[in-house]
Amino acid sequence: MKKINIFFYLIIIIICFFINSSERIYYNSDIFFDIGNLLEIEFLKDGELYLKNNNDIIKKIEIELAHRDTEKRNGLKYRTLLKENRGMLFILTNQEEYRQINMRDVRIPLDIVYINQLDTVVFVNKYVSPMKDIDTINLPSTIKYILEINAGMSDKWRIKEGLTKITWFLK
Repeated sequence: MKKINIFFYLIIIIICFFINSSERIYYNSDIFFDIGNLLEIEFLKDGELYLKNNNDIIKKIEIELAHRDTEKRNGLKYRTLLKENRGMLFILTNQEEYRQINMRDVRIPLDIVYINQLDTVVFVNKYVSPMKDIDTINLPSTIKYILEINAGMSDKWRIKEGLTKITWFLK
């Protein structure tokens, strides 16, 4: 009688395992999509950045740095909000890194400001749509920093190619 009870319980456990496994497989294709929709990454202030035209400060913003590979790869992905006076500053270690930055999984439109080794803005890509690849074919190869800010802020703050310079400090 004990052998029958053990065998019965073993069959129940196996059936439960297969039922749970099939449910996992059924939902598996949507799990990352669901997690991505629920994920919200908090802004972490690493420092402050000053935008200057002719040595006059035109704007001071809080920045989050992206200097490690994972930070550069993730950037502003999965964020639904970036306050007006904030941005992400990518610190590039080689001239090809800026070509790897993209808008996949970025949910907010951005202005992308490219800055050279002399801390001068060389190009502004305005109103870049979320979830799209970025065209970086015509950019100069001397880019040292990339500043991502909310779409429209480069016009509002009067950021000018060849004129606007940056200075930034860690907190």
